[in-house]
Amino acid sequence: MELLKVKTIDEMKKIINESFIDIALENETIDLSHGLGRILAADLVSTIDVPHFDRSVVDGYAVKLTDVQGASQAIPGFLRIAGEVQMGKETAERLNQGETFYVPTGGMVPAGTEAMIMIEYTEKLGEKDLAIYTNAGANENMMQIGDDIRKGELVFSRGHQLRPQDIGVLSALGYLQIEVFKRPRISIISTGDEIIRPGETPKPGEVIDINTPALAAVATRLGAAVISTAYARDDREEIRLAVQKGIENGEMVILSGGSSMGEKDYTVQVIDGLGQVLLHGLAVKPGKPTILGTVSQKPVIGLPGQPAAAIMVMMIVLQEFMRLYYGQDSVNDLTVQGVLTENVHAAPGRRTFQTVAIKKTENGIEVRPTHGKSGMITLLAYSDGYIEITENEEGKNTGDQVLVTLF
Repeated sequence: MELLKVKTIDEMKKIINESFIDIALENETIDLSHGLGRILAADLVSTIDVPHFDRSVVDGYAVKLTDVQGASQAIPGFLRIAGEVQMGKETAERLNQGETFYVPTGGMVPAGTEAMIMIEYTEKLGEKDLAIYTNAGANENMMQIGDDIRKGELVFSRGHQLRPQDIGVLSALGYLQIEVFKRPRISIISTGDEIIRPGETPKPGEVIDINTPALAAVATRLGAAVISTAYARDDREEIRLAVQKGIENGEMVILSGGSSMGEKDYTVQVIDGLGQVLLHGLAVKPGKPTILGTVSQKPVIGLPGQPAAAIMVMMIVLQEFMRLYYGQDSVNDLTVQGVLTENVHAAPGRRTFQTVAIKKTENGIEVRPTHGKSGMITLLAYSDGYIEITENEEGKNTGDQVLVTLF
């Protein structure tokens, strides 16, 4: 396949959805404490009422409505204090006309309570008498059984990504374990004779690997599990063995480097030999030498070696696969909107991805393009994400509202 036969982003997504239509993840049961960010594999229904008893939402006094009708600062109501409710304890008391009970926030209200009056609107007159300086509506400042969640009510649907507050809700419902989709297992392979591992001292001509840790972080953030990282020299057989091992152990293989058409760019040959090349060349800037293939019905993605291009293309391609795996888009929180601070020019006929830095100001979020020579690692360090300019646009102008995809 010739590199110049490039495909658009939309064409690539169509290829992914048609070629991997049967892609699926197994389920697993995990402890709720490990559920943050995971995707539910089944609907979750409440097995209890929340709250499971009538309770107060303020520190104050339980009342009958007729006892406080018309009460005000000028004309207070007067009630007899019949007792108080202990926090965390069940009460068998019943509220009668002309009486009141003190109830702390979250405490169980006595039977017959029709409203709660905040303590700020009351005044004790001795040990047994209370003046009330406001009236109340039915069930004011209290929650009745099931007001929050009813037994049998759907709490979260299959496909929901769990947030910190969701963990709290499920804990309140008594869930100790939940059923979630297994994370797709990904192997990342960095190729190139010049690549050395982080921590090693580079000799002239050698380059410390940036892509492997950066791509692993992207995969993890998008909901995948990186099960292995590997290095391969510019050797067809070495790359083939690395790809084969990754396919055997997981659901996807990502390669960076060797995706172009140079003498030692073997990625496309390896994929073609082990399976099928579906795409070689993407109409984007940067990231044109992108490869998409399939080996044993599993996706293999070849990314350009340039770090910024590799990360941006990785996010675009992997997000589409995550939609397939999980049945929906689970990464909406990775974007913010802001105002562009200067003009950005685009490559005609190609979708352009421009790295940007964002800054919060009194007027909102400012988006500033970041510039640098191809391969500069500082371009990544100074960038928070990227904006996308379609094939039909000549660029973006100062003052335009833009959507930033965060790294």
